[in-house]
Amino acid sequence: MSGFEVLVIVLLIGGLILPIWALVATVHFANAKARHKAQSAQRCMAFTAVMDRLLNELRADRKRAPIVLACIRELQTFPEYRDISVTLINDINVSGNTPYDNMLRNELQKTEAFLLEAQP
Repeated sequence: MSGFEVLVIVLLIGGLILPIWALVATVHFANAKARHKAQSAQRCMAFTAVMDRLLNELRADRKRAPIVLACIRELQTFPEYRDISVTLINDINVSGNTPYDNMLRNELQKTEAFLLEAQP
């Protein structure tokens, strides 16, 4: 292989292939960052929807225990908001001795333990 051919190959690799790969990588990382931001916003909206539903159920005159239980269990899917969730869980007082009251106490303890053990 002559020196000219080696020079052409080096120029092709350095002048075309590397910049193209750099462009592809830049676009990929920019898109990944945008996707992460969108997913974060969607998770925030989902968390606020769960919290809104839970607080509405707790404030209602007629509490529907299965919905409250489901909302509390759903808080486990949002460990990034554990400080807010644990504060809310600690503010919930369960009085009574019905099966749902016992289930609610148990679920509150499980969810709090799960969130406190979760890594950020």
